[in-house]
Order: sequence, then structure tokens, then C-alpha cells
Amino acid sequence: MTGSPVLPLRPLTTGELLDTAAALLRSRWRALLGMSLAFALVEQIAMTALRMATIEEVRPRYWGQFVYNEWWAWGWIVIGLTSEIFIITVMSGPATRTAVAAVSGEDPRRLPWWTLSGSQWGRVFGFGAIIAVMGAVAAAACFLPWFAVYALFGLSVPALIADRLSPGRAFFRSPRLFARSGTRTGMIRLLAWGSWVLIRLVITCGAVALLEYFDFTTTLFDYFLVLLGVMYLAVNTAGYAMMACVDAVIHVETRVRTEGLDVAINRMRARGDQIVLTAPEAQ
Repeated sequence: MTGSPVLPLRPLTTGELLDTAAALLRSRWRALLGMSLAFALVEQIAMTALRMATIEEVRPRYWGQFVYNEWWAWGWIVIGLTSEIFIITVMSGPATRTAVAAVSGEDPRRLPWWTLSGSQWGRVFGFGAIIAVMGAVAAAACFLPWFAVYALFGLSVPALIADRLSPGRAFFRSPRLFARSGTRTGMIRLLAWGSWVLIRLVITCGAVALLEYFDFTTTLFDYFLVLLGVMYLAVNTAGYAMMACVDAVIHVETRVRTEGLDVAINRMRARGDQIVLTAPEAQ
């Protein structure tokens, strides 16, 4: 077996791929979870403020009513989907750098806490902003197009960090890998995201049930919404870091399947060369 104990360089089953993503997260959990917590905290502060300001518009008025104002509820969903596609995209930068270290023989624990250089962070945030705008438009447009954006462009940042491509080439390499893998990259991303959404759906349904069956005072509403934000914060902190590691592992594994990355790395090792994951089109 080539690669490392954290990230083996061979075709992986879906279950093995998710297990490998968890191992990658464990190899550098302090930094990755710390970054994820920072992003999720900002997100939940903003989302909790939004919920507190608009809860009376969303809260069901009658028994059996799911929400009162569907437009405000839809706004919550669109803003939430936009923030999470941005955070996952940005988090895939340090996760991919960790995967590169694991494959090339570096110790991921010895990477600097911030992981990426300043210029790399700038490009990663730029990619995150572009994909977030695309995700916002897609989510507002009947929601379903958001899945296409998430599936197609999720490996753009891994292509930027691991493959050493220019931003223009890296952005469109993700759809090419999606097509080359027979849509496998996007399907696994959506499977992982869907598993995480199920947990949040249970929390959300429980919250809606409480709003419907209990007559809270305004003060209790505030405490309730803050508690809901804390619960989302905990779930999203783990989820964002894990989704980013899934992206990093999918990217490397797809290159093994479609480009013979494992063969190229074995040749580098045999020659005693420095191991790099440069994409074929960048060479």
C-alpha cells in the first residue's frame, strides 16, 4: 500500500473514504476544529440575531401550521445554505494542505497553526466568496440548483492548494474531475452533506415542535433561540471540519483513480525527488 497511514493512495470505497476523512481530521484536529469553530461561531451569532429579529414572522400561529411567513422561513434557509457552502469551501483549504502533508511524508502536526500562506488564504477566501454567491443564487432559485453548485465546484479549492494550478484553471478543474469520475465526486460530497443535515434536521424539527406546542414568553423565546444557536454551533463545528476533510480526501482519491497519482508519487520516491501533487496540466 502506498501513501500514509492517514491517507492511503489507492482506490477507496465510500465507507473507506469517509473513514479516511475522519482520520485526516484526527491528525490535525486542534487546528481544523479551531478554525471551524471560529467560522461557525460568527455564523451562529449572525443567524441567532436574525432568528430573534424575525421569529414572530416565522412562528406558526395555528395548530398544524409549520411556519407562518414562508418567505422569512425561506430566507433563513437561503442564508444558512450560503454561509455553509462558503465555510466548507474555505475550510477545504487547510484540510487539503493537511492531506498534502500526509501524502508527501510530512507530519501534519508540524504544520503552522494557520496552515496556509497569506496569499493562499486570499485566493481561498476569493473562491469561497464566488462559490457562496453562486450558492445563494442557486438556493434562492427553488433550492434544487444549490445541489448542483455544491456537487460541481466542491473540489476547486483542493485543486488550487494541492494541484498548484492558477485560480482560473483550479476553479474549473472541479467540474472536470466530477465528469471524469462519472459524477462520483459530487455524489459522495452530497452523501456526506446529507448525513450531516439529518442531524440538524432532527434539531430543527424539535425546535419547531416546541415553538408550536409551548407558549413561550418573549424572554423565554430569546433563551430558547440562543440555546438553539449553541446546538447548531456544536454540530456545525464538527460538520464543517469533517466536510472539508471529505473534500480533501475525495480530491486525492479521484486523482489516484483517474490520473495515476499513486504511480507518479512512487516514481518520485524511487528517484528521491521531493513529492509534489502538481496536476498534469500544470507541469
